[in-house]
Amino acid sequence: MLTAEQKQQVAGWFAAGASLDEIQKRVKAEFGIHMTYLDVRLMVAELPQPVEPEPEPPCAPEAGAQPESAEGGPVAGEADSTGGAPVPGAPRPEPPPGAPKRYDLDAPDADEGKAVPDVSVSVDTVVDPRFFASGDVTFSDGVTAKWYVSQDGRLGIDKAPEGYRPSPTDGVIFQQRLMEELRNRGMM
Repeated sequence: MLTAEQKQQVAGWFAAGASLDEIQKRVKAEFGIHMTYLDVRLMVAELPQPVEPEPEPPCAPEAGAQPESAEGGPVAGEADSTGGAPVPGAPRPEPPPGAPKRYDLDAPDADEGKAVPDVSVSVDTVVDPRFFASGDVTFSDGVTAKWYVSQDGRLGIDKAPEGYRPSPTDGVIFQQRLMEELRNRGMM
């Protein structure tokens, strides 16, 4: 869909902190190409993820001076008064207000360390006319649901137990396998 040069430009927008919605709008406005939200998300997942810059070390305090927080104790992450390791349990500093959101698609989750989850996806041969495609999914925890892609390209899950949310790993694997199935059937 996009040329290598256009993908590089999208990678720059993503690295600058643009949301998926903003990227979708800019692709439409600047390249004249309509991409569904799912297409944008999958494209961004394939891009090299931006590397967070290393924080600059704080200015060296005066000899013997100990940085202190507003409460009078050592600053979070700073050595304690004995010059030892960082203070355990001290709160980590928050990002500055208005800092761009970062989407770490490779972030570890509760499933880290486990074998790759088995998520199965099937595509219906007869599709409800309201949808572009539909089918069934079975997540690694055994929960089954119906999935659908609306005519405008939005992915949805239906007939899952109320309040059920698959693990982040299951969600990513589901989307990857769904894309493979749709490509295999010539739907993408």
